[in-house]
Amino acid sequence: MPNIGDEIRGKEIGKIGKRTVEMQKFVWVGCPDCKEERWTQKKPVFNPVNNTSRRCYRCSINHAKQFRLNPEKAAKEGRI
Repeated sequence: MPNIGDEIRGKEIGKIGKRTVEMQKFVWVGCPDCKEERWTQKKPVFNPVNNTSRRCYRCSINHAKQFRLNPEKAAKEGRI
């Protein structure tokens, strides 16, 4: 089992197809919400936070659906 932050080439984990996918680097990351671990493509600019704690697809959709209300702004606009 890989550890969080391990890097590997796409062809080593079965990503077959175009040469760009085979040679692309993948990073083992964990979702901070559901703790699911998986391989994901490495971002072009290295940022330890983004490369080691990205949300999975399901959690990112749920996070985007949450309604966030700024009470100060809503009161100023007369919405509450």
